[in-house]
Amino acid sequence: MADLGVGCALVVGLGRSGVPAVHALLEVGAAVVATDREPHSEHADDLRAVGATVILGVSGEDQVDGVDVVVASPGVPEHAPVLRRAAELGVPVWSEPELGWRLSPRSLIAVTGTNGKTTVTELTTAMLQAGDQDAVACGNIGHPFTTAVREAASNAVLVAELSSFQLRFAETLRPAVGVLLNLAPDHLDWHGDVAAYGAAKARLWQAQQEGDWAVGNLDDEPSAALVRRHAPARVAWFSHTTVPELGVGVDGGRLVTQLPHRSGVVMDTGELGSAAPHHLANVAAAACAALLGGASPEPVADAARAYRPGRHRLELVADHGGVRWVNDSKATNPHAAAAALKAATTDHGRSVVWIAGGRRKGVDLAVLADELGCVRHAVLIGEAAPELADIAAQADVAVTRARSIEEAVAVAADLTRPGDTVLLAPACASFDQFRDYAERGDRFARAARTVTAGTAARR
Repeated sequence: MADLGVGCALVVGLGRSGVPAVHALLEVGAAVVATDREPHSEHADDLRAVGATVILGVSGEDQVDGVDVVVASPGVPEHAPVLRRAAELGVPVWSEPELGWRLSPRSLIAVTGTNGKTTVTELTTAMLQAGDQDAVACGNIGHPFTTAVREAASNAVLVAELSSFQLRFAETLRPAVGVLLNLAPDHLDWHGDVAAYGAAKARLWQAQQEGDWAVGNLDDEPSAALVRRHAPARVAWFSHTTVPELGVGVDGGRLVTQLPHRSGVVMDTGELGSAAPHHLANVAAAACAALLGGASPEPVADAARAYRPGRHRLELVADHGGVRWVNDSKATNPHAAAAALKAATTDHGRSVVWIAGGRRKGVDLAVLADELGCVRHAVLIGEAAPELADIAAQADVAVTRARSIEEAVAVAADLTRPGDTVLLAPACASFDQFRDYAERGDRFARAARTVTAGTAARR
């Protein structure tokens, strides 16, 4: 591990990224003060036992004086008092991936964007592994970056999912391949406005040098404009509608690469698990990243054929009586919900009973109005239900309000007919009623299985 030149560090937030950051800093000899807003933490005693000073129930603002760096968890917004205090005192702020990179720079493929990050991170990792490369998925995907750099072999390729929160406080992190999937308004409650959100994403390439690659989406003009404006390295593109002059795309039902030393047909897209536009784009993006990272077309195709999305991403949780129940709880913004609605009709040609709602993240939900052509009925929950009801009404979609996800499932069950898909694609965050999107998806899946089992029993 590198010598960071840090005598004392303040780690703010003892969640999934904060705890490994504390351990990594202690390992290189730094004194660590760790804070969390919550009055209790299951990690406090363990961290104290290894030498950290842990202070709970505070924002961290009063602990900034005298430290050399603040390592902020993603849940700490840029406007938080602790970060304002750090700025006043000239104390640098790092994200947990920035800390990890400074500890151990290595071969890195980084993936960001509004939607699709986890899928493309998983796919890229699988494509590299299928070609016998040592590749490790990490970052916002659930495996902290600092843990990965401490545990992975020195020659391993890290494939990191990076959120805008993590990139906002990254300075030296340098991906050999930096992928921006798309850009739509999201997390404006954290960043303040769309410009700040886009600027955070663009930090993906700020430390790149000659010989590195930026990868952009030829079909998504907002993100493509960022690539053209900010990427200092070589640029390759991906597309689900055409084959870029330099990159990977789709033509005539085939995935095709036009990259240095990697030119030709990779596979037929009919071999993929879905023909939805967003999935074709994700596969093209991952293939481009993996090929630039040294993979050959054959393992890229093998991994793409085998891939199935994880939990809460267009997850089929029940299929009974001609009705499919699909959990896309991870669709926490309008852009993702629109992709889910398109997928429901592209793959299965069905009408949709749409379950949506939750806590909006400072974004305009009205953009969904043009995406509801496949929706026969909307069942709405949570804080955003009134706004979504108005949007549905503009699209002539019938609406029912529900007080809970279980009630929404029961209402949807009464509305369905053979050939329908009941789709949970909330377009909102989950924190008004749930711990996180996973709890929301789990409760939807459980309720869907219960109601379909009851229908079967009655028959």
